[in-house]
Amino acid sequence: MWLLLAALASMFWGITYVLNEQIFKQLSVPTTIAIEALFFSVLTIVVMAFTGTLKTDIATVGASRSLIWLLVAGTVAALIAELLIGFSITAKNATLAGLIEISYPLFIALFAFLLFKENELTIGTAVGGAFVFLGVAIIYWFSR
Repeated sequence: MWLLLAALASMFWGITYVLNEQIFKQLSVPTTIAIEALFFSVLTIVVMAFTGTLKTDIATVGASRSLIWLLVAGTVAALIAELLIGFSITAKNATLAGLIEISYPLFIALFAFLLFKENELTIGTAVGGAFVFLGVAIIYWFSR
C-alpha cells in the first residue's frame, strides 16, 4: 500500500509543479505559497476536527518541547524548499526543476543519518543514488 500511496503522491506533486508554473506567470511565488498555505490550514483543521485528532495532537504538541522544535524546524525547512523550488520553476521551467529536485531522497538518507543516526544506506540505495546524481548531471548538461 505504501508504494501506491507514494506513487500517487508523486503524481500529485507532478501536477502541482505544472499548475504552479502557470500560476507563477501571473502571481509571485510567495503569494502563491501563502494562498496555498491558507487553504491547507483550513482544510487540514477541518479534517483533524472530523477525525478527532485535533484535541489529541494539540495536547501532544503542548506536552513535548522536542516535538515543538521538530515542528518548527520542519515547517521552516518546508517553506524554504517551497520557495526555492518555486523560484527554480520561474527561472527555468517545472519539468527541469522537478527533474533536478528528485535528488532529494539522497538528502533524506544524509539528514536521517546526521540528525538521528538512522542508517538507511545499502548497496542498492548507494547505486541508485549514484544514478540519480548522474541523471541530474545529464539533465543539467543538456539543458544549458
